[in-house]
Amino acid sequence: AFKFLLPPLPEQRAIARALRAVQAARETRLREIALERERKAALMEHLFTHGTRGEPTKMTEIGEMPESWEIVKLGEVVRSTQYGLSVRGNSEGCYPILRMNCLVDGYANGSDLQYVDLDEADFLKFKLNKGDILFNRTNSSDLVGKTGLFNMEEDYVFASYLIRITVNENRLSSAFLNYYTNMNSIQIRLRMLASRGVSQSNINAAKLRGFIIPLPLLTEQKIIADTIKACDHLIFALESETQILDELFRAMLEELMTGRLRAGALVS
Repeated sequence: AFKFLLPPLPEQRAIARALRAVQAARETRLREIALERERKAALMEHLFTHGTRGEPTKMTEIGEMPESWEIVKLGEVVRSTQYGLSVRGNSEGCYPILRMNCLVDGYANGSDLQYVDLDEADFLKFKLNKGDILFNRTNSSDLVGKTGLFNMEEDYVFASYLIRITVNENRLSSAFLNYYTNMNSIQIRLRMLASRGVSQSNINAAKLRGFIIPLPLLTEQKIIADTIKACDHLIFALESETQILDELFRAMLEELMTGRLRAGALVS
């Protein structure tokens, strides 16, 4: 007994072809994103193992790396490690507060925000700055250690389950450190630092400062970070195209199925 609009069969076929074309374009973009993510992962492993200058490598306690690279504890090359705010977030407030779920694909983002009210002193103490790295210190065993670079313009603060890492710019690039800690193999090493609880694991700031990292010259750190960043830009562009195609499909579906947009021009 369900009633619906039924255009002539040639127009039905034209509508289906038009919608399938948009779906096919979206599926192509998704395949390209998956391939680019694989390329990025392989590139990161190569760069952090062999560097950019083609020099001989050496075996160290944290794996293979170029001979000229140092090995240092994180605490030796950062200015500070700071726990976030222990306050409850609300749907409204003066300042957006970043939480664990705001770390996505190696970056802090403003999705699913909560808000807090703070006096000026607390706001200035916990205000995030470009180049800060946020480290997820408490979560399930497979998510603890998640890391993201803060690179947004607006004013944000951060929650207690995160540690803010502020690097010493004279020795360490925050982008280099962020890419290094986001490699799958390094995420596994980070999780080995965690203390196990009943349902959650924890990595405190002292353990994090003792974590060993490779340290090339700043110039090489920048080249490595910029090279990987080019992959990110391509991934972001493909994701934006995918989102546009999603919106186009929904709009076309609504317009074509209600007859507001006719597919007569597509009928062969």
